Amino acid sequence: MNTSVAPRSLTRLVLALVLLLGITAPAAAADMPYPFLDQLGGASYAIATLETVVCVGVGPNLTVLSASDLAPLGNIRLPAIVRGLATADGYAYVAAGAAGLRIVSLVNPAAPVEVGSIPMEAPGSANGVAVAGTYAYVAAAEGGVVVVDVSDPTDPVRIDPAVDLQGEALNIEIAGSYAYVAARWGALRVLSLGDPARPREVGAYLQVYEVLDVAVASGYAYLAASDDGLKILSLSTPEQPSLVTSQPIPDGIATAVGIAQGPVDGESYAILAALDGGLRVISVTDPAAPAEVGAHSTPGRAYDVAIRGARIYVADGPGGVQALDIGAPGEPQPIHSYAVLSDALDVAVEDTRVLVASGVVGLQSVSYRDGQLTVLDTLDTPGDAIGVAMAGEYVYVADREGGLRVISVADPADLAEVSAISGPGPANGVDVHGEYAYVAAGQSGLWVLSLSDPAAPAIVQTVDTPGEALNVVAGDEYVYVADGEGGLRVISVAEPSAAHEFGEHFETPGNAWNIALLGQYAYLADGSEGLHVIDISDPATPEIVGSLPLPGSARDVRVHGSSAYVAAEAAGLHVVSIDLPESPKLARSIPIPGNTTSLHAEGEDLAALACARDGGLIALSLKAGNRLHLPVILRS
Repeated sequence: MNTSVAPRSLTRLVLALVLLLGITAPAAAADMPYPFLDQLGGASYAIATLETVVCVGVGPNLTVLSASDLAPLGNIRLPAIVRGLATADGYAYVAAGAAGLRIVSLVNPAAPVEVGSIPMEAPGSANGVAVAGTYAYVAAAEGGVVVVDVSDPTDPVRIDPAVDLQGEALNIEIAGSYAYVAARWGALRVLSLGDPARPREVGAYLQVYEVLDVAVASGYAYLAASDDGLKILSLSTPEQPSLVTSQPIPDGIATAVGIAQGPVDGESYAILAALDGGLRVISVTDPAAPAEVGAHSTPGRAYDVAIRGARIYVADGPGGVQALDIGAPGEPQPIHSYAVLSDALDVAVEDTRVLVASGVVGLQSVSYRDGQLTVLDTLDTPGDAIGVAMAGEYVYVADREGGLRVISVADPADLAEVSAISGPGPANGVDVHGEYAYVAAGQSGLWVLSLSDPAAPAIVQTVDTPGEALNVVAGDEYVYVADGEGGLRVISVAEPSAAHEFGEHFETPGNAWNIALLGQYAYLADGSEGLHVIDISDPATPEIVGSLPLPGSARDVRVHGSSAYVAAEAAGLHVVSIDLPESPKLARSIPIPGNTTSLHAEGEDLAALACARDGGLIALSLKAGNRLHLPVILRS
């Protein structure tokens, strides 16, 4: 019997076996998916009202809240941080930075749907938007003002060319047949809308250092002029705005302005968002004689305001959303708030507990199950929570001016502070090893603390370092300090009470931000210089054996198996192959909305949690996808 197989039959047989057995190989780098599993929170920079709802940017989310009590109604995740908002005719028009203009239908507020978008061409970045008639006008930073025909919001059409302006277009106010553009260092620019599709610049007001926002009412322009506070201009001749007066804002930086009418007295008020200066209420009934009559300190940083009758809604940065009543303008009364997880700076994970250092908000406890993130509890700390480490039932928070805070997480839904200690400098980063905590304390170097009783931590030694200690990683006998311009410092802690710098002076080319240890190597995130691989087999003589420049600024690094994961601020997350530590290679870059400053990556499923500052907390899978590969078969 002849059992030979013809070449064509052999080819068919092999192909069939491959398809049946599903032979796979790792996908090519360009096709590897790294899906976002979930995203939680983010800073609130923009806010607008529409009928009975409030629309607010929460990191890369457009969140819809009830105007009556700020109860959440719906949410949609967008590709970038929400920078500006306008609402009209059942739609939200979202300025989303590099992701351009996004148009979202709010027909069903519980289920907002994106129906259209327009990209921005470099160097444009959508910062603000205003809608008038059938046109949307986008403040596109250095890209000037972009006009979009939105007569059909589901099919927006960009009208070229953009209006070129001096400065950086941040916000736009439409009044009559003019558009007024807050152009930062370009001050106030005035555009004629005689032809709404093709605005042209017809005037400017330049006698101000910086304009961040503008509101127009009754023939006057009100400028949020940053450090210069409120500036009031006459628009009796719109092409030639003239200064009427200025109103300083003590302890505040004016970032946004709106005009409200007093519900009882009928007077006019300029409502200012003033960052750390909170909300300010200024009487402008007589524009020539403004007077501050009320103020309210918000928990975060007041970036934007929206006005609806006697209600003021504040986009409060890391403080979420605040609703206030100005029925008595001299005493704004807080009535509701919507809290967010925001300004996510550092994360620690142990078992099912996730703890996030969230800047001015403090420490936030998060549930992470089946790829879903949920805030369980928030504990305000007196400083800015910037670093976090967990050991058993306690979490240790580097709280900058607030020192080191020791928090019980025995019940993750009920965080409780048990002790705190301050030292000679700010607490920037912390690591725990055994019964000791090691705190990176800026120009004060390293604190060594005994944790034999977590309720009473005690500093047993301080070690001065030449730079600014930003983070620390502890081992059995040595502690490694990322010392900013001081590079990598090696501290002997074999006897913690006698801790001292060990070995040779070792500076790195950039700004040392953080370190990860694996075997005989330390992996150093060195700011603009990227990633360095340092041989520490002899801690007395550490040596850079490999380097990799990376886009962005390397702020944090984690290692797992044969990969290093680098948090690189605006450049997102880089995956670096360290199969050969002396020759690290960039395998993949993952864009992440916000500024990625810290991450946690480990476990069999290689799930990662990335802290993206104003982009909130992001869960993503780092497992490379698979793609079917068929063998190449040569025909004989």
